[in-house]
Amino acid sequence: MGKEAIALISGGLDSIIAARLVREQGFHVTGLYFTSAFSKSYGNEHHTHAALASRSAGIDLRIIDLGQPYIDLIRTPRHGYGKNINPCIDCKIHMLQQARTVMEEVGSPFVITGEVLGQRPMSQRRDTLNVIERESGLRGRILRPLSAALLPPSQAEQDGVIDRSRFLGISGRGRTVQLQLAERYNLQGFSAPAGGCLLTDKNFAEKLRDLFGDKEVVTSRDIRLLILGRHFKFGKDTRIVLGRNSRENEILLDLADEGYDLFTPHQFPGPVAVLDGPDTPEIRQAVGRLILIYSKSVTGSHRMIRCNNEIFDPGDPLPIEALPVRKIGTEY
Repeated sequence: MGKEAIALISGGLDSIIAARLVREQGFHVTGLYFTSAFSKSYGNEHHTHAALASRSAGIDLRIIDLGQPYIDLIRTPRHGYGKNINPCIDCKIHMLQQARTVMEEVGSPFVITGEVLGQRPMSQRRDTLNVIERESGLRGRILRPLSAALLPPSQAEQDGVIDRSRFLGISGRGRTVQLQLAERYNLQGFSAPAGGCLLTDKNFAEKLRDLFGDKEVVTSRDIRLLILGRHFKFGKDTRIVLGRNSRENEILLDLADEGYDLFTPHQFPGPVAVLDGPDTPEIRQAVGRLILIYSKSVTGSHRMIRCNNEIFDPGDPLPIEALPVRKIGTEY
C-alpha cells in the first residue's frame, strides 16, 4: 500500500495547492469536502469548484454532509462569530474532528489544510491556529504546506515522513504565489477568493438570527427555505417566502412537496410563494397581495391567485407598508 493522506478541500485555490504539494511527494491524497444545509451547492456537490479543482489536481474527493450537529453548532458556537453569523474557529474545529475519523480510517499521518498564516482575521492568526489544533484533538497532526516555513513543524515533518523543505512560507492575503503555482500545475475549476461563505452574508445572517430566535430546533428543511427568496413574517410563527427569479420559483415549486402551502399567480407572470405556517383567510390574503406587489401589473385585468388547487381573489393591491407582515433580511 502506498502512502495515504487526507486534505480538507473547500474548492478554493489554497486547499487545492496544499493537497497538490503533498501529492508531489508521493502521497495518495483523498480530499474531504464538507457540505451542510448552508452550502450554496446543496444537492449538487459533484459539480462544485471542489469537485472540478480536485479532478484537475489528480485528487480523489469524498463528500461528507455535516448534518444536524453542524446547524446546532452555528446556533451556539463556543468561540463566537465573525462579522455576521460565521463561527469560523468552531467550524474549522468541527471539520477537523470529522477529518480525524477519516484520517484514522485510511492511515494518514496528518490532515492537510490550505490555511495561510494571517490570511483571515479570525481563524488564521497564529494563536487561533494553536486553539484549532488543540481542540480538534490533532495537535502536531495538521499539515499546513502553504505556511509551513513560518510555523512549528508537524509531527510528520519532525519524523521525516514528509520533506518540510519543499513547502512554502506564505503569509497574508495576497494570492500571487498561489496563482503562479496554479499555472504551473495547470489547476482549473477552483473558486475565486471572494466566493465567500453564506454565513458571512449580511442578509442571510439577519434571517438566520431571526429564525434561531423563533425556533428551538432549526433543521436542514428550515435552512433550505431560508436560503431562497424574499422573506416576510406574519406574527411570530408564520413565514412567507417569495421567489426572486425563475430559478428560485422552480425550487419553491419543488419545496411545496415538503408540506408547505404553495401560492402561484393565476394566468399572469409573477413570483411563486410558499407559506410556512397556518393558512388562514387573513394570511392567505397577505400572501396574495405580496405576490401582486412583486409582479408586473397587467393592464385591464383583475389578478387572481392560486393556493394549492384553489383560486382566490387577494383583493385590491396595497402598498407593502399596509400589509400585516414584516420583512426579514436586507435585500428586497
